Amino acid sequence: MSIAIKVSDVSKIYRIYDKPIDRLKQSLNKNKAYYKDFPALNKMSFEIYSGEAVGIVGRNGSGKSTLLQMIAGTLSPSSGKMEINGRIAALLELGSGFNPEFTGRENIYLNGAILGLTTEEMNERLDEILNFADIGDFIDQPVKTYSSGMYVRLAFAVSINVDPDILIVDEALAVGDGRFQLKCFEKIKALKKAGKTILVVSHDLQTIRQICDRVMLINQGEFIEMGNPNDVVNHYTKLLFSNQVLVEETTQVSIIEKQSKPQFARANTNDVVASKEYRYGNKQGIIEECVLLDSNDQQIDSLTTNDVAKVRIRVKALKNIPNPIYALTIKSVKGLEVYGTNSYFQNIEFKSLEKNDVVEIEFLQSMRLMPGDYFISLGFVELVDGDISPLDRRYDVLEMKILPKAGDRSFGIANLDSSIDIRYTSRIEENQT
Repeated sequence: MSIAIKVSDVSKIYRIYDKPIDRLKQSLNKNKAYYKDFPALNKMSFEIYSGEAVGIVGRNGSGKSTLLQMIAGTLSPSSGKMEINGRIAALLELGSGFNPEFTGRENIYLNGAILGLTTEEMNERLDEILNFADIGDFIDQPVKTYSSGMYVRLAFAVSINVDPDILIVDEALAVGDGRFQLKCFEKIKALKKAGKTILVVSHDLQTIRQICDRVMLINQGEFIEMGNPNDVVNHYTKLLFSNQVLVEETTQVSIIEKQSKPQFARANTNDVVASKEYRYGNKQGIIEECVLLDSNDQQIDSLTTNDVAKVRIRVKALKNIPNPIYALTIKSVKGLEVYGTNSYFQNIEFKSLEKNDVVEIEFLQSMRLMPGDYFISLGFVELVDGDISPLDRRYDVLEMKILPKAGDRSFGIANLDSSIDIRYTSRIEENQT
């Protein structure tokens, strides 16, 4: 498999001046530093292969956009080496690459010229760009008059229709109405199928799970890991809700995770399933036990689509917990969250827990899912001053297999158990001659 992007020991350091006058002082006196170095990225190395869709996740300010700008060529690294193989189309900051005084049509040709396409080549693509953007007569108005949605529609339409080898998208999929977002997802799927390399930054973790083959996690300018979307998103979620300092090496993360697991009782006896669990929390409350049951309270690991099942958990408070919340999420094998709920969303009144209290919670679920393998994640958290504090989160702790109903050949994710009624109300007979 050929390499589309290779980043080797790349760093980006910005000079931060306290006062504007310090810039002038620095230009006049090279022997004294009037600035502080801010490392936006620190010795980052990774490879992305042709035809891959790779997501990048991380907290705000972690260096995601800086990295994309360097890959796109709009920023230069302070040190290190970047190898890019192929034509890049980048959708970075809203409207970047557009001249606000030019019309939408003029900006289409401007962007094409920047990417090395001739006027004739852009003429061939124009109708497809206009159809995809779907902004009507505004195409001949200055883009400074556009709404944010119109900006991104046109920018995305241009980016995907200039035949890029590498497409970079930074948060643009969050803009636009539902119909346009669906068009974008379908186009990205088509680009993936055509063997294009796609790099996506998004805070929408569902989008990352759906689109990407691998996901990269960066934090405070450091490369943390790259791997399976579900695993990396789980790790990122832990980072978002953790006040602990994140270790810098993936191997160290693995060691810490393995050391923490024996502190908890395992939820199921299946070693394969147990090994897939991802668990974290402040351990001031724990989920001691969790089981999947049928309507007769028999423990199960498979059921037929549309069957009713129970997810029963037992939690223990290791401190006083005034506002406890109990949560459940069901995900597909690809990490897509197909359903989630919790006691807070269900408007169940808070009942405080005292230290060493043990509570049993039961989720009664109609499993209206299509046949396949699914994972159940559970959460025991508390609400503190409007923020969620995780006590014990057990991701992918239970695995269940949904079996098909006899003769059912429907498709999709959810099984809505449709019935079809066909009624012939009248028939017009042709005259016989």
